[in-house]
Amino acid sequence: MARIILADDDDVVIYLVRSLLEEQGHLVGVLPDGTDVAAVLAAKDPDLLILDCAMPHKSGIQVLGELRAAGLVPRIPVLMLTARAGHADRNIAYEAGANDYLAKPFDPDELVVRVEALLAPTPRRAFA
Repeated sequence: MARIILADDDDVVIYLVRSLLEEQGHLVGVLPDGTDVAAVLAAKDPDLLILDCAMPHKSGIQVLGELRAAGLVPRIPVLMLTARAGHADRNIAYEAGANDYLAKPFDPDELVVRVEALLAPTPRRAFA
């Protein structure tokens, strides 16, 4: 069982991701935007962070920058789950410190596989 923080502002995505990962036995906490992610990670010490790129108040890329500055990346693996599907967007996310990148809409089975790969004893990119 892993502790996962999901920061996303889309209720449908939140419901789907939370349901899929809780079915796998994980605990999933949800944040509606990127504002409090760094503070929650420092306080809760989760096993994985799932971030949307386009959130109100603070983007996932901005959050990754804060996490890198605080020394939390790469200690906590980060999966970007976003509607931005371009190669440039992927590259920006990887350069910011993301371990993996999955575009919306996503295949539920693929999400589970990628999460499990990131939770493996040696976190790595599930797919390039």
